[in-house]
Amino acid sequence: MRNLPWLFLLLSPLLASCRREAPPVALTPQQEDRKELLRQPREDWTPATAGRKLSLLLLAERSKIRKGEPFGYRLEMQNAGREPLPVKEDAPSFIKDGSLCGSNAFRLYATPPKGKERVLPCKPVDVAEVRPSTAPARRPPSALDVTLLPGEYLLTRGSGPGKPFRPLETATAFEALGTYRLKAVYAPEGGVRAESNTVEVEVVP
Repeated sequence: MRNLPWLFLLLSPLLASCRREAPPVALTPQQEDRKELLRQPREDWTPATAGRKLSLLLLAERSKIRKGEPFGYRLEMQNAGREPLPVKEDAPSFIKDGSLCGSNAFRLYATPPKGKERVLPCKPVDVAEVRPSTAPARRPPSALDVTLLPGEYLLTRGSGPGKPFRPLETATAFEALGTYRLKAVYAPEGGVRAESNTVEVEVVP
């Protein structure tokens, strides 16, 4: 009986080696997107009366930027209704890649100082662009296909780990000094249209 504890210690590594752990289950692209880009609502959240409704929240990284600097932003989309809503984008995706190119449903509008509101033109994403070794590697463009359940949030992908904001990819440079007003519009063909709040960004020398 005295040797039983020692016997157990000797057999434990052998028994542990005999256990077979189940291999990790590979996630589908849709499951990976949900895990990375979706957030759950607060426990006290209640849906709107409408069955299908989306809300957009546009956030500016800074209230002031230098002349020629990009506009840093974050966009949050919430299914505010009672019915599930699909969100689909071809590659490159605005949500995942920050691209305004292609036939996707997102458009950003800007009103420059002393100017009229206009749609911001896209800037093609060049995945082969040579970047400094210290810069994070850019992911190749990919499509988006998720379904927002009532209350769920869909967030734009940030510029890196711990960086929820990203620079706006547009061919328009913020060169004119003064205050720009920006908003986002989501208008899928045959889907639910949504317009964000307006944010103001001042361009300084």
